[in-house]
Amino acid sequence: MGNNSCGAHSVIYGKTVDQVKEMEVILSDSSKAYFEEISGKVLEDKISLSNLEGKIYRDVMSLSSKYYDEISNKYSKVNRRVGGYNLDLVHPNSNKINLVNIMVGSEGTLAAVTKAKLNLEPIPKFVGLAILHFKDLVESMEATVATLDEGPAAVEHIGEMIITQAKQSLGFSRNLDFLQGDPTDILVVEMNGNSQSEVKSKIEKLSQKMNRLNLSYAITKLYEPSKIAQVWAMRQAGLGLMMNIPGDEKPIPFVEDTAVSPEKLPEYVKRFDEIVRNNGTEAGYYGHASEGCLHIRPTINLKNQEGIDRMIKISDEISDLVKEFDGSLSGEHGDGIVRGVWSEKMYGPKIIDSFRDLKQAFDPETIMNPGKIFDTPKMGDNLRYGTAYKLKTIDTVLDFTQEGGFEGAIEKCIGVGACRKLNAGAMCPSYMATREEVHSTRGRANALRGVLSGALKEDLLTSKKMLKVLDLCIECKSCKSECPANVDMAKIKYEFLHNYYKKNKTPLRSKLVGSVPKLYKLIAGPQAHIFNFFNKLPITKIFNEKLIGIHKNRELPNISSYTFESWFRKRKANTSKSRGKILFFHDTHINFIHPEVGKSAVKILEAAGYEVEIADRKCCGRTMISKGLLDEAKKNVDFNTDLLYKYVEQGIKIVGVEASCMSSMQDEFPDLATDKSKAKQISENTFTVQGSSYANSR
Repeated sequence: MGNNSCGAHSVIYGKTVDQVKEMEVILSDSSKAYFEEISGKVLEDKISLSNLEGKIYRDVMSLSSKYYDEISNKYSKVNRRVGGYNLDLVHPNSNKINLVNIMVGSEGTLAAVTKAKLNLEPIPKFVGLAILHFKDLVESMEATVATLDEGPAAVEHIGEMIITQAKQSLGFSRNLDFLQGDPTDILVVEMNGNSQSEVKSKIEKLSQKMNRLNLSYAITKLYEPSKIAQVWAMRQAGLGLMMNIPGDEKPIPFVEDTAVSPEKLPEYVKRFDEIVRNNGTEAGYYGHASEGCLHIRPTINLKNQEGIDRMIKISDEISDLVKEFDGSLSGEHGDGIVRGVWSEKMYGPKIIDSFRDLKQAFDPETIMNPGKIFDTPKMGDNLRYGTAYKLKTIDTVLDFTQEGGFEGAIEKCIGVGACRKLNAGAMCPSYMATREEVHSTRGRANALRGVLSGALKEDLLTSKKMLKVLDLCIECKSCKSECPANVDMAKIKYEFLHNYYKKNKTPLRSKLVGSVPKLYKLIAGPQAHIFNFFNKLPITKIFNEKLIGIHKNRELPNISSYTFESWFRKRKANTSKSRGKILFFHDTHINFIHPEVGKSAVKILEAAGYEVEIADRKCCGRTMISKGLLDEAKKNVDFNTDLLYKYVEQGIKIVGVEASCMSSMQDEFPDLATDKSKAKQISENTFTVQGSSYANSR
């Protein structure tokens, strides 16, 4: 409501202002008011009030009469005009008024909304998508114009930058089977109806039109809800995917919400791209093509003055272009500061005076979100980065080269907030449980960035406060795959713990967890029953809780009376027809606790025709890595890298059952190993048992 925003389906549902009917607000003097459409005696009574609410009604009606002609002439007529205030919706000659229209899109500058009454729209019974493929940006805009005559519910553009990043994303690359060939741009056209046949008929008609006009080289038609959801997930993640580009030059949102009439899009986008390229950079494109509103983000480095100057120059030139095309500088996310700096250019001085008068009517003390929409700070002020922004560099054990250092790994978080979702995927379990920002991936990244940038005291980096921020991260790595920017908070936490323990004492529990493979090796075998007996005693559980910090209700595993290794060395291989050798990586859990799982895995692999071998390896290091004991883990990783590479260079795949061990070899080995080339090849040839069956049967 604050921004009068709208989304992919605004071509049929309109903007927020079209769907909000009534609202309760707290005015700047802390009094409460209720806005709805009123007329006649009710309106007269409101006007006669002696309080702030009465003054607002009187002043709004007065400035409507004073400025309406100017507003009618200067306001853009595009559907997506959401900049400024909605003074065009207050008619001086009307006998009714609804101040909801003024509140929506006011960006918190007039009053605070506490309640709102909204329209409800029926959910379409049947939905289908047509994915139109293109090799050219402008051609996709030409196709947009052609689609609008067919009555789509949405026409969304996804550009080359997002498509490229999606192909490289862990979370999205596996769900891109709707793409045909190698498009630079696609249009996602949604059709809905009361029956599946109606939807299919609409999509078929559109498809025939595209073929006739020779605008799209391929069309994918989707009707299955799960497949449709995958497409929308990619579109919704567009911002995060674009921001995942490495380096300091990022697609920045400073001209991202411009809107023009859809029929002008081809020429407008062509001219827009020329401005961007003439300024020595490129841009990512995506957005609501059906409404002529594209989120266009030029890549800019805002950490140096050259980049800041380039941003201001491009913004100035784009505002001229928007005005030339009778468009709106803001087509979705409001003006704020970044677009508010051009308000006088877009509207003229008289309309800015009307904005000031409106602000004065609602907020005479100027306490409600000042400096937004008009009379804003300069564009180069209040930057998140800027020339003074410097991050403290941290020496790391893990290799953060790909992320641009430890600080670069933190800066990958751009605040999208996908880690705050509650009803899909696995990210972020600690936020799902606590509903607290500090326990989200974003909250942790912001806390660390605050220290490294100097916004918070440097000694907080290795403080108990920061440990508390990171503590509930369970290192599941869901953020690495589900976050659009692929923030790897688990990796960040490993390194944080390593640095924390250099300044603070390593807890006994962390030392014991890191030493689990060594401890189990001492216990496993015929003497294991002694440990298992004492392990179950109540006094032992109380001791574990008091001394180590393991809850007394937590059952520790029983250690096996024999090891997997001892069974494997004695067993008789059962391979009549070999498909080749395979190295089975027997993890600590299999070797000392559940050797029967390893036995079953070997039997499965042999039944599949593989000749199974094991190696005299060390622990993969997962228990040490998870507790930040990276120096100890590195020793194991280097030993295993030299050992396992001998198998890999012979073409032998490495398989295992324990996913956490396999993931450490796939993810952490290349980051920890001294010989990164060998570790990378090991990573590429390591699979879980089920994964190996797929990999070797192709």
